This record gives sequence, structure tokens and C-alpha cells, in this order.
Amino acid sequence: MERVDHCNLCGSSRFALFAEKEGQKTKRRFRIVTCEDCGLMFVAPRLSAEENLALYDEAYFNGDGFDASVNYVLLDQDGDTRHGENAGIVAKIGLLKPGRDLRVLDMGCGTGCLLQALCEAGYRDVWGVEFSEYAAGLARSIEGAKVFTGDILDVELPLGSFDVINATEVIEHLRDPLTTFRRIKSLLAPGGVFIYSTGNARGLYARILGKRWPYLHPEGHLFYFNPETLTRYFRKVGLDAIPFASFDSAKRRAYLDAEDQMTHSMLAYIGKSAPGIQGRIFRAVGAMQSAWVQRAVTNVVGKHRLPLAVN
Repeated sequence: MERVDHCNLCGSSRFALFAEKEGQKTKRRFRIVTCEDCGLMFVAPRLSAEENLALYDEAYFNGDGFDASVNYVLLDQDGDTRHGENAGIVAKIGLLKPGRDLRVLDMGCGTGCLLQALCEAGYRDVWGVEFSEYAAGLARSIEGAKVFTGDILDVELPLGSFDVINATEVIEHLRDPLTTFRRIKSLLAPGGVFIYSTGNARGLYARILGKRWPYLHPEGHLFYFNPETLTRYFRKVGLDAIPFASFDSAKRRAYLDAEDQMTHSMLAYIGKSAPGIQGRIFRAVGAMQSAWVQRAVTNVVGKHRLPLAVN
């Protein structure tokens, strides 16, 4: 296990224990702590960099990894399962950066389902970065997308050229968020936007469940963010943090509609592949088609309250 002796955001060494959990894959015990100075929640100690990278093998993308709630290969075989998630991301991009003549980078593109959706939506300059060679190999089959294998910190990419960088359920996996956000800043064109989704550690869902929050996978989910910590991160690297509350009413409605699509889709596909009671609960909620139910779930999860970042 690798010792973590300071907070990645503020440098403090004052931590309070939040929870102890056993990893699903390694069966080792992990401590999840909260920085007493800035509120960032993270895993300390954690797996070594080599052990951490080894988690993202073929088994992980086939639903037999540290997070068994998602079987990416199975979902890709059913084109409709993740349609709502991808449609929501494409809608967000269109809302925040209109037009199709954009250079878009999907960070942590996995097996490439969003790359496919972007190409089908008419985006002509689509890039992907994925540090799993297995997943990147599958993504390379998508016509019209440029896919690179490796960490975004190391892959050679054109600086200052991306109009949009997207990261769907990626930043919680980062070993060094501060350095990665600096890298994102360097890759964005002037006015470029960083779009992402990740768990909101101060969302109602997380606060109600506490130590039982299903997002707590300490082998690979190394950081758990909230609106305040992400705002501090973005400002620290020179990005403008744009809160949802700053949108006008029409933009808020459109953004929430996109979030509804994404949240409902995630419920459906986690329900499809997650084992046990978690899968049954997610399937039941995901089967509800009511717009009111979808909006209620979006508000409870609270991902839309995490700020966007603009260069």
C-alpha cells in the first residue's frame, strides 16, 4: 500500500477518518479520509501506481473488476443501453459550445461508445485517450475517431486546441487531480470547456447513505469531490468554475434535461449489470419512465451541482 501524507488540493496533513472499506478485487482494507482543512475526501493509504493500473484489465471492462456494477463490453453490445447517457453528453456539449466544427477530446474514453455517438452526431474532429490498452483497442474500431493509449499526462496532444474535453466518471480515478487539471487547462483552447460527471460527495444521495454510498470503491475511486473542492481545484489551475446556479432559466432547464437523460441511462445500465440487491433497486428505478421521477433522481444524486470549468 502507498502512503498518502498530504491533501492533493491544499497540502494539509490533517485528515479525519470517514470510513473503512474492503476492496472488492483485492480484499484489502482501505481508509477513506476527509481533509480537515478543505473538505476533500480521498483514499489514504491506497494501492501503488502499478497495482492501480493493473485494475483496468480486460476483466474490469467485462464486469469482473473492482466495480462489478458496470459491464462495459456487455453494454456496448446493446446499443440502446447507454444511449441516454451519450445523448445527454452530446446535448450538454451543444448547449455549452454550439456547432459541430469543434475539436472534442474524450478523456478516459473506455471502449468508445461516446466517441461513436459524437461521430454520429456530426462532430468531425473527435479524439479519445484511454490508459487501458484493452479498452483503447476496442475504441480504435470507431471510424472517424483518433484514439490514444496512455495517461492524459503523458500522451502527446496538441496544446491549446480542444474546444471541449469530456470526462465521464473518470476524475474520481485520478491519482493526481491537481496535475491532471493543470494538463486539461493546457489542452483547452481559449473559451474551451471541461465537461465531466462524477459523484457529488455532498449530494443528498451521498449524505443519506453515508458510509454505504455505492460510489465508495476505494481500490479505483481515489477521490470524492464536492462543489467546493472542485471550484477550488479549477481556480487553482486558472480555469473559471461555472456553477449551475449561474445559468439563466432556459439554460438551466436544458442542462437538467440532459442530466435527466444521463442519470436515467446510468440507472438502467447499472441495473442491467450490477449483481445482487443493488442491481434490482437500480433496475426498478431505471424502469420508471416518468419525467417527474427522472428529475427527482437527478436532484437527489446532485451531479449537476458540480461546477463546469471554462478556459
